[in-house]
Order: sequence, then C-alpha cells, then structure tokens
Amino acid sequence: MAKVAFVQNLDFEYLGVMYLSAVLKKYNHQTEVFIGSDAKKLAKEIKNYSPDLVGFPCTTGLHNWCLNVAQEIKKTIPAKIIFGGPHPTFFPEMIEHSAVDIICRGEGEGAVLDIANSIDKDEDYLQTLNCWFSVNGKVIKNDVRPLIQDLDKLPFPDRDVYENKYSYLKSSQKIIIAGRGCPFNCSYCFNKALREIYLHKGAYVRRRSVDNTLKEIDSLKSKENVRSIYFQDDTFFFNKDWLKEFSLEYRRKFNLTYICLLRIENIDEETVKLLKDSHCKNVFFGLESGSEELRFKCLKRRISDAQIIEAARLLKKYKIKFRTYNMLGLPGETIEDAFKTVGINTRIGTDYPWCSLLYPFPGTEICSLAREQNLISDGLDSGAHISFFKSSVIKSKYQNEFANLQKLFFFAVKFPQLNRIIKKLIRVRPNFMFDLLFLVSYAWCYFGSENLTLREVINKGLRNVSKFYFKSD
Repeated sequence: MAKVAFVQNLDFEYLGVMYLSAVLKKYNHQTEVFIGSDAKKLAKEIKNYSPDLVGFPCTTGLHNWCLNVAQEIKKTIPAKIIFGGPHPTFFPEMIEHSAVDIICRGEGEGAVLDIANSIDKDEDYLQTLNCWFSVNGKVIKNDVRPLIQDLDKLPFPDRDVYENKYSYLKSSQKIIIAGRGCPFNCSYCFNKALREIYLHKGAYVRRRSVDNTLKEIDSLKSKENVRSIYFQDDTFFFNKDWLKEFSLEYRRKFNLTYICLLRIENIDEETVKLLKDSHCKNVFFGLESGSEELRFKCLKRRISDAQIIEAARLLKKYKIKFRTYNMLGLPGETIEDAFKTVGINTRIGTDYPWCSLLYPFPGTEICSLAREQNLISDGLDSGAHISFFKSSVIKSKYQNEFANLQKLFFFAVKFPQLNRIIKKLIRVRPNFMFDLLFLVSYAWCYFGSENLTLREVINKGLRNVSKFYFKSD
C-alpha cells in the first residue's frame, strides 16, 4: 500500500483530486487531503501522515504557492513530490525546480496509479507515461498515454477524502462531470493546446453514458440530502441524442434541480425545452464581449449578437435563469467596447452578470497576440500577481477604467440608469470601495446562480475570499 497526500490552499473540493483518490483507493492505496495556507504548518501535518507521494493540483497562478509549500515539505520528509494539473501540463519545465520530483501532464488517473503501484512493490517507475522525472539533475521525459476513452470505467469521485476530514465542505449541491474535452478553439483557452499534446491519442471529446452519470447522482442522493447538481463540464452537451436520453431518464428518476454550462452555438428551442423538462434551473454561458469584432477576431468566438439575443430569448421563454461570463481589458478594447458588453447583457436581461479582467495565460493564442502588439505588462510569465479581478495586465490607456468597471459591472448591467454616473466613477483611482461593491455583487450572483443555501455561501466566502481575491499568489 502506498500513502498519497494531496495539498491545496483553497477550501474547495477538486474533482481531479477526488477522481485520483477514488482510483488509488480502488487498488488499496491510502489517500488524504491537506488544506491550508501556512507552509510550515502544512509540512508538519504531512510529516505526521508520512506519505510516500505528495501531490499538488496546480493551476497557473497558484504554482508559486505550491512550489513554496513543496520546498518546505522537502525539508521535513523524503516523500516524492508530484505536480499535476494545468500548469505542469503546459509548463513542464517546472520539473527543473528543486522542490519537484515528478510532473504529470494531462489525465492523471493512470499515471498516479502506476507510480503508487510501483512504490508499493518497490519497483522502478521512471518510464511512467504522462510523467517527467527529475533524477540526479537529469530530466526523463515520457510521452502521454492515450486518453481514457470509456469514462464509465472510472470509479465515481471519492468525496469522502474531503468530507470525512473537512466536514464544512459538505454541501447541498454536488459537482459532477458528464464528460471530458471541448472541441472549440477560443483564443483564451488551453483546450487547443491540450488537443495538440494528445494528437493521435484517441478522441478528445468524450461523454459518460447517461446511465453511468445518473448512477453517480443516485449514489449521492442515497447518502445525504442533495438539493441540486452542478454539471461542471466545459460544455454540458454536444450531442442532442445524448441530451434527449438524459432529459427523459433524469426527470423519470429525480425531482432534483441542476445547473450546467452551455455554448450559445448549441442553444435552440428543442435543447432549451429538454433542459427545462429535466429540471434545469440555471445555465451559464460565455458571452465574453459585446463587440462582435472582438469576439470574432480576438477571442475566436464566432457568435453574433443575433445568436446571443435569440439564445437568451429562449431561456427566458422557458424560465431558465442564466449567468453570463464576460471579460474586460482585451487587446485593442476601448471603453466604448466595454460598455457594449454592459449593453448586450442589459438587453438580454442577464440574471447573473459575471465579469472578470482578461489574464492571457502564457501559451494561449490571445497571449501571443498581446505579445505581438507589445501589450503585456511585466510579471506575466512569473504569474506572481495573477488576478482576474484586481487589475489588468494588458497595457492600455484605459487600464484603470477597465479595473473599475469590472468591479461595477453588475450594477451597470442591472441598473442601466446609473451608467451616466458609472462612466464618471470609473475614471477615479481604483480603491477599496470598488472592491467592496464588487464583493457584494459577486456574493449576490453566487448565491442566486449556484443553488446554494445562504449559510453555504457565507461559509465558502469567509473561508476563501482572502485567498481568492485579496491574495494573488
């Protein structure tokens, strides 16, 4: 039996960690999650657990925190440290850091299980696919294995790994996914790059069967009181036949509301009716910009204003509330463009307007575009000051205005009569009052759109707001 520790700083249940834990436990390995901010305290707790392998789910922006904690752990125990998730997948050179022994690129279930099995048997694991290894100053680079094609073969996520230790993470809403992969090529997303990593390694977009998906929901309902389901797939469905079967079976088996993420391109009256019939309460979709030119050329989102308006009309017709994702601070964006984004959200009656500042991750197409135009602010590559909500990293004479409008975006959309005042307010220097207004509006949208209880929203907010918003590393 190998002992594996997972380390994170956000009070949040990562589906990736839960899937890894489920696979490891299926083969009789032991897992535990450690959540905290203080590196020394975490290192002490992990030392007492005495793991063989310490894993960090690592996203760009949190990678510096992860490396600092890993460095502290290195001082206390001889366990091997493995980094997985988006950052090591796209920036595998982090294997050169002294605190990192292994990085896992892409899907981790097979790789982490192979390493745990090898540790248990005291066998060599340096040829494990998906992984790079640092050994005596040299780096061993292995290819990725084929993508998991039959997702039904995976065990259901191990939620106990969080909830047995951190009972405050128990929620009336359960997060699941019904598939993996996205076929679109948005310039600000890593999906295009990930498809290139997995070229000729199997179908990139995969779906669980309806039966398997519903069995997981049934297993959750049998254990505790569940009020709603959140399908966290990048896009809930691509195949209308799958949705038809899901809608029929879900409403037959459950009287349980759910929320999901959609693409505007996939919304028509038939799909909206299928969603409504199966108790879909809220949907989320990316609108991103009110400027068609910026959507087409900068974001590579080939959706027209007419498509957006029609999708919203259909959702309103069937009384499904929606949250839109929007961005400010795009390369070449003007204040006029920014208020077009406000305007289209007002026009379609967005229930929960959600807005962030563009952070062009290195390696994405939009980052390359911004570099070509010499629009990148200092410090982008280090990720030391990553934030979607504090200030823009895209150079622009409107940087302060974008930052302030992002904080006031909710009020500008929901109360358009205030926009004459807001246009003047955003010219002042960013200050704490803008932050406060943003956090109030964010909390309101989160409460309304996520189907959580007020107590759950307050609990999550108090535990994560300082890490999520005020701290950037």
